[in-house]
Amino acid sequence: MIDEGGVFAGYTIERLLGRGGMGSVYLARHPRLPRRTAMKLLNRELFFDTEIRARFEREADLVARLEHPNIVTVYDRGVDNDQLWISMRYIDGSDASSLPAPVEPARAVRIVAETGAALDFAHSRGVLHRDVKPANILIEPVEGGERVYLTDFGIARLHDDRSAKLTQTGTFTATLAFASPEQLSGVALDGRADQYSLACTLYRLLTGTTPFEAPNPVAVIQGHLQQAPPRASTARPGLPAALDAVLARAMAKHPQDRFGSCAEFAAAAAHALTDSAPPHSFPGTPATMTYPPNSPYTPAPGYPMAGMAPFGPEPAGNPSWPLRNASAATPPERTSRWQASPVAWAAFILLLGLVGWLIVNQFTGPAEGSSAQGGQESSAVPTTSAAQPPSTTTTVPTTDRQTIGARAAKLSDQFPRMLPHTTADTLVHAGSGLGGAGCFAYDRATANRDPEDAGMGDWLVMWRCFGGGNRATYEFFLYPSADAATLAISGLPANDERPAVHNGRDYTNFVLHNSQTRSPRMVTRFDADPARAAMLMHSRGFIATEDQLFDWWHAAPLD
Repeated sequence: MIDEGGVFAGYTIERLLGRGGMGSVYLARHPRLPRRTAMKLLNRELFFDTEIRARFEREADLVARLEHPNIVTVYDRGVDNDQLWISMRYIDGSDASSLPAPVEPARAVRIVAETGAALDFAHSRGVLHRDVKPANILIEPVEGGERVYLTDFGIARLHDDRSAKLTQTGTFTATLAFASPEQLSGVALDGRADQYSLACTLYRLLTGTTPFEAPNPVAVIQGHLQQAPPRASTARPGLPAALDAVLARAMAKHPQDRFGSCAEFAAAAAHALTDSAPPHSFPGTPATMTYPPNSPYTPAPGYPMAGMAPFGPEPAGNPSWPLRNASAATPPERTSRWQASPVAWAAFILLLGLVGWLIVNQFTGPAEGSSAQGGQESSAVPTTSAAQPPSTTTTVPTTDRQTIGARAAKLSDQFPRMLPHTTADTLVHAGSGLGGAGCFAYDRATANRDPEDAGMGDWLVMWRCFGGGNRATYEFFLYPSADAATLAISGLPANDERPAVHNGRDYTNFVLHNSQTRSPRMVTRFDADPARAAMLMHSRGFIATEDQLFDWWHAAPLD
């Protein structure tokens, strides 16, 4: 911590604005200009973490190209005494989450309109924000009114930045209450994901609650993926029904059903409030077609100019680390995403982030190659034979919820402390597993497993569980017969066969070759129990070594 009046990188520190587990934000005086700035410092102990360092530096690089009146300006960045820093414009105000709820409708729409103009500008430059929410919208009082700024581009990314491998596959970084279905599903993103979050933000400003507010994260996820957007007029009587329709369109489950731009959404919301004149045209962003064809600021194919529609093909997206851009003048006690410890915050984010990786089928449906075999044969000689061709599927997949429930219940009955209880009559087969892990049941027709995982053969139903502090994600599979389970084992990629004893029972673990670092994979066969002969378990280490995965497995209540 830097004391008041101290000097860092030439800047004189005036006071602490906010502090958390990953860094601090200070109000500071520029060394040469009569200007105060907000200085964001990454904790010194994180300097040698190459991934976090790259993300921190990347935030400044992304925002530096976004010169817009509604985006907080980045002035400079650097490193001083093994500590990274970013200097940005100091906003003498507060964020939209601190406004007394509910916000007056016209003001709420104006805040969203100015934020939408910033987003459209960023989109036209090929930058996705990916964490739009009231806390990232700063409001500065000015003479006769207020000015709105979009901040916190800490997890933003260039839509065509496919070389930026800045996060582990499956990591989810947006704020759950405002996340779009496609973010939760782990599919490609474009600017319409930001529009969805902006619509959730408007709903929050208008009603004081988030659209799918619930104490259970799984319920919030299911709301975004499966439930119709709630009516703001129900939560706040007096709002026009036309505004409900606007919000419903902007929060449509599929991006192609939303507005063509954030400005179009804001204009429709303004029109819904007045329901008289034609939609008001909010200030758009400069037409990007004026840039030279090869300019780095010209959006790539698929990205519209501000206010234009439709969007083109969805670009691929890689999340990046959430770093708080707290440039507002807020007291030190202000809640910030930086206020958790690095370990606790990383665990929480990664726990929720696995949702996108693990429940992608809820949004995209069946995907080709969902049974693809993982990895290539290792050059080392495995204990078992090299990978055999995948077994031929003979079982007809089903999407009947009762059939899926009855099959899932068979697994739940055998592993009651690993899996949630379910029945054939349960509509949504989901619940809590070991340590509060989030578990979902899938049929083979809709499941979309990670291509790096083994195909697992001709299974009937699968439970997939993640989070809860476990050192692994784990899956249980039910097969039509013991022979089908045996055939699935024979079709595994190259592996080491390792007999094991767990609480007096015999098992065999098949440790797969060519796993990612800190993500070992293995399949468990239940040798000692005939009732489990048609069942298999797949485990994948979560930021864990192979030894840590085995320690977790031996501690798991499989009996």
